[in-house]
Amino acid sequence: MCRVRRMPIPMIRLPRAFFSALLFVVLLGPLSAQSPDSLISAKDLLNLKQLGAPAISPDGTRVVYTVRSIEESTANPGEYAYRTRIWMIPLDGIGGPRQLTRGDGSASFPVWHPSGDRIAFVRFEKSVPQIWVLPLGPGGEAFRITAIPNGATHPRWSPDGTKLLFSSTLTLSEVRDEFAQSPNAQTLSAWPDERPGRPKPSHDTATSASDKNETARLNGTREAERRWLDRREAAGNPRVLTRLEFIGDSDLAPEEEFTHLYVAPAEENAAAQLLTPGFLSADGAEWVNLPDGPRVVFSAESPGEIHPDRVLDRALWSVGLDGAAPRTILYTPNFAYTRPTASPDARTIAFLSDDLSLNSYGQTQLGVIAGDGTNRKILTAKIDRNVSRPKWSADGTQVYFTATANGGHPLFRVRADGSADPEVLTGVTNAIRAYDIGATHGIVVLSQAANPYELHRLTLATKEYRLITAHNSEWLRTKSISVPVRRQLTLSDNTKIDSWLIKPTFLEPGKKYPLLVAIHGGPHAMWGPTDAGMWHEFQFFASRGYGILFCNPRGSSGYGQEFQKGSFQNWGPGPASDVLAATDQACTEPWVDKEKLVLSGGSYGGYLAAWIVGHDKRFKAAVAQRGIYDLATFFGEGSAWRLVPYHFGGYPWQPFVRRLLDAQSPLSHAEHIVTPLLIEHGDNDRRTGTAQSEMLFRALKVLNRPVEYVRYPNATHELSRSGDPAQRIDRLLRFDEFFRRFIGE
Repeated sequence: MCRVRRMPIPMIRLPRAFFSALLFVVLLGPLSAQSPDSLISAKDLLNLKQLGAPAISPDGTRVVYTVRSIEESTANPGEYAYRTRIWMIPLDGIGGPRQLTRGDGSASFPVWHPSGDRIAFVRFEKSVPQIWVLPLGPGGEAFRITAIPNGATHPRWSPDGTKLLFSSTLTLSEVRDEFAQSPNAQTLSAWPDERPGRPKPSHDTATSASDKNETARLNGTREAERRWLDRREAAGNPRVLTRLEFIGDSDLAPEEEFTHLYVAPAEENAAAQLLTPGFLSADGAEWVNLPDGPRVVFSAESPGEIHPDRVLDRALWSVGLDGAAPRTILYTPNFAYTRPTASPDARTIAFLSDDLSLNSYGQTQLGVIAGDGTNRKILTAKIDRNVSRPKWSADGTQVYFTATANGGHPLFRVRADGSADPEVLTGVTNAIRAYDIGATHGIVVLSQAANPYELHRLTLATKEYRLITAHNSEWLRTKSISVPVRRQLTLSDNTKIDSWLIKPTFLEPGKKYPLLVAIHGGPHAMWGPTDAGMWHEFQFFASRGYGILFCNPRGSSGYGQEFQKGSFQNWGPGPASDVLAATDQACTEPWVDKEKLVLSGGSYGGYLAAWIVGHDKRFKAAVAQRGIYDLATFFGEGSAWRLVPYHFGGYPWQPFVRRLLDAQSPLSHAEHIVTPLLIEHGDNDRRTGTAQSEMLFRALKVLNRPVEYVRYPNATHELSRSGDPAQRIDRLLRFDEFFRRFIGE
């Protein structure tokens, strides 16, 4: 059985009405003798299963869900790929789970038909997703509904079960072509093209037999030259950039994309009807029933003729099946309304609300509104936390949701009429990763310190869990796990900091061990004792004989708006002092070797790791992953560039802001970095950009400092979470080897 260390169960510091939460910790059996096989290894990443998308059947007896695993290629041993399958299990767990989909293509987004006799889902074929339906009776065989060239995803059954709503993403050129074939073609003139002084490219960009002659006449008319240039641009050589959001997360993004909604009969190879033509990009669509018939509610850019790159507002829209244009049902300037979720009778919509004027420091709220746009109310005004994932109770009287809170992801519920304060159902020792709600029970993907992903049944009346799957617990049965212990610290300015300390998996009395201090990204991210994304990494280092310390410094989410705003114009000094104070506290443990401290962080955590070693020399070695090291350069090369105006109050060309950006850039303090530093980045990481890591590496090489630079081919900013499995294993082993060089082991 898994061996775990007991930890105190922390309560969420919320209003008294929330203190009714019942907190549970699963402890997995007796301790056993140490053996190499019981240690979590880097290769155990390949054993880890990620569960998601649970959905309870309409009759409340079954659950479908997804399992994402890493599979080795039979043709090319040593090469690995992610595969997602759909599984089904009785809600009571009796009889165990059954795998529903197989094959090389992944399957995801399972949704129940109202009758409960079939599911719709998304299957990927040659990387293109399409909607399929799988009958669940004897001999049922899946059949394909869509054959959309760009793919189809996010299926939703109509309330009567006769139609499927889905989405597909088109480029600007494809939207133009779509318009050219529609009676609304005249509305093309409303498109806010941002190409200064240049006519829009002609629609006639296809290669023709006359191209050679036209090329020979390039010194002819201006019209012929422009037509030649348009054809070259349409072929992607060169890529011409005119938009504000010209950088994506992994490549340049010269052309805008729009997600459109379609509806199709639930029949094999059905013809689809376009619901949202034009320059709206729809998200989170749901069916509603109104007196004038069924409609679809979705979130999209706010109304207007401003280029969508410059529009951050999101409105709720409604569209019918009669071909009429969509209309807004909820719009407020400087607000984003997202995640519309229909009530069981499809007459009321729950939604999420963000005040954009607060520049990412505001806390996401939950609201409800009638399907026709009337009777709006906010339900979570008393919770100073970011809420997410709304779902309705089976009787439509309550809305469930999760929130980031004090290092955890608890589950809440609130009455839909707003007549009572929200009630918290779970605590931070059991993080809810995904869930669904039935009449008497819920189904949750639970992340615990001893197991990062497993399916549990939640009894709504008693708030008790029951484990019903063993996708990870089976292989973890013989593994030894070290559980985080919460620590709290009050600083001299009265800032309160949560941290967690993980002991080495096997701790010998009287022996001292190195301590790895890990820093999360964001800066508005949050870690806690059940963080599934870091579970394997932390357990790997604990098994290698490290203690691990992580904390939520000022700027982290999960502690309210004021705490989150603590990093405004203060990316370096304040959060660094919090991390170092937590480190000082951890060093009072008798098993911590204060002469063997190492440091690591990713994204914003990479920034803060580099900042700390530029101002403090206690660490023997440090790793800065996919970080930001020159803030002014990041403004130009990173897809997350809005962090600069949001978090520093302006732009690099403004003198005060530029001085602040320079002062708080780790590159500006490179001369003071003497700690051995490993800089890691992915070749295709454009969220933060690679030029800054090159600049920091070059600076430290010129200064003749101990520095190494690791670049992973084809890797993006998601390397540590969903990147190539072999690269993920490589980075863990590489970090461990780098640390041991300098701590003398």
